[in-house]
Amino acid sequence: MFQEKTKVEGSSSQKPGRMRAGLILGTVAVVAAAAVIFIGNSNHWFGKSFGGSTAEENAKNLVPVTRGTVDLKITATGVIKPYNEVKISPKVTGLLTKLLVRQGELVKKGQLIALMDDSNLVGQVAAAKSAFSMAKANYDKSFHGNRPEEVANAEAQLAKNENIVRFAEQAVSRSQAQVKSCQAQLVRDATNSKRLSTLAKQGAISDQDRLNATTQAEVTEVTLKQAQQELRQSEASLAQAMADLESSKQQFAMSKKGNREEDIRAAKYSMEQAEGNYHYLQSQLNDTRIKAPFAGVISQKYADEGAIVTPTTSAATTSATSSSIVALAGNLELVAQVSETDMEHIKIGQPVEIVANAYPDKTFHGRVNLIAPEAVVTLNVTTFEVHTTIDDDPKHYLMAGMNVNSEFVAGKQDGVLLVPTSCVSSQMGKTGVLIPDKDGQPKFKPVKTGTTSGSSTVILHGLKEGDQIFVGLNKDQLEKQGYADPNSGSKESRGGGGGKHNKPPIPRGFNGGK
Repeated sequence: MFQEKTKVEGSSSQKPGRMRAGLILGTVAVVAAAAVIFIGNSNHWFGKSFGGSTAEENAKNLVPVTRGTVDLKITATGVIKPYNEVKISPKVTGLLTKLLVRQGELVKKGQLIALMDDSNLVGQVAAAKSAFSMAKANYDKSFHGNRPEEVANAEAQLAKNENIVRFAEQAVSRSQAQVKSCQAQLVRDATNSKRLSTLAKQGAISDQDRLNATTQAEVTEVTLKQAQQELRQSEASLAQAMADLESSKQQFAMSKKGNREEDIRAAKYSMEQAEGNYHYLQSQLNDTRIKAPFAGVISQKYADEGAIVTPTTSAATTSATSSSIVALAGNLELVAQVSETDMEHIKIGQPVEIVANAYPDKTFHGRVNLIAPEAVVTLNVTTFEVHTTIDDDPKHYLMAGMNVNSEFVAGKQDGVLLVPTSCVSSQMGKTGVLIPDKDGQPKFKPVKTGTTSGSSTVILHGLKEGDQIFVGLNKDQLEKQGYADPNSGSKESRGGGGGKHNKPPIPRGFNGGK
């Protein structure tokens, strides 16, 4: 529970059991007369009794009410907290291969924090990149069409195939002529062989002549078969040449006309699919390089190198796997609890002075950046959270969780009535001061106080400038002036017989300096 550092003791606006942030006033214009009287009468401060009680002696303890200018400051306690804090985890379960930061280390936005295992992704990314490049080249070719040199090549190929067809047709013609010649020769040789066989039987010719005629016919038959085979081959070559010629005609026509729209769209879709797959795998590969989302400090470490990290909703350090690698805390800010009675003085951008309990001799500065719209009620005490950006802590003295005291600079008050804070006391539940009566003796006078500091308190009602008030009277001195000690237990301090006080009680604050 946060508590305010100072209170206006005995203020009529304060209720029992309620905490209220005191309004600290640093007095800029200190009244010279009050300082002189205070210093000159240091022998009459609390704890020292006076030998007499004459008006002349009492006058030595009088100071005047003065006017001055004071700084208005609101004091509240608070805690240093990170503006934002996140637990950093990989997007998918994986092996932590390298941890590049330590707990407490400062990191910049985008700084590499850890590396996850990427061995199964590197090859996939390379293959996907190659497929994307190929698909893009095909699309570019389909979209832009053939270059002039490609059209010229297609035309040259067409002319070449036309020549091949002409040569093939000539070869077929020659083969056909050869076959016809062999067929005619075979008829002649067969007729001659038959005639000579008849003559040989008659004895007109020798058997050798008959045998020669038969052999010649057989040779001619073999030659015919060879010519027929060559004809078939020539016809096949001609058919292939004709097919090649037709293909080259189509390619030449397409090279001049360009690709169809549906072919271009198909090439584009293939390219986009390859590109998406490449970027998906590249993104997965990039996710294995864990980077800081913002500048801050590594506040916790949850995993070591070699650990399997499985992202979940909470970090665990005792299970077989970790759910986070580290925790990152962003820039620090002060979160102070300010009493609702002081909220009228709190504004966005207001300067704030901060002193940490760990560094009581250092003062840090900041400005209000956020005022909570909803109050927090704790033990019937209503406060509001006020967030302050810290401007000047380059060496990072302040750390999350530190308790600090803060002063919100709320402005100045000019020409206000001021009295030493030590003069303000309370009696019978009323706040007031001691003034001299007509005989110069202390008399309690109720007043309404405003804000206060350690040395000065603002008087709103009950006194005017120049009025004399007592300062530094102790219990013994007040008892001599006719006041009773309420702690003495005597009848006169409690009231006797008729139930009335015989003597007024010593005002609180003058009770023996307690």
